[in-house]
Amino acid sequence: MSFYGIAGLFISSYLWCTISWNVGSGYDRFDRKEGIMSLFRWGFPGRNRRIFLRFFLKDIQSIRMEVRKKTF
Repeated sequence: MSFYGIAGLFISSYLWCTISWNVGSGYDRFDRKEGIMSLFRWGFPGRNRRIFLRFFLKDIQSIRMEVRKKTF
């Protein structure tokens, strides 16, 4: 039972950290006057915490997001 208790503490601390850091929060902006779409998201703390992408609307046919692991 102590194994499940310790595992529960680790999982709950991970969830509380993601809530307090606002991981995944952000906004999508579609500016038709300028013809630009902007995506902004907050990630986990570190070097690449701030994610900001800009695209031209005329170049977009569909939107698909993919997560890749970064290798060092």
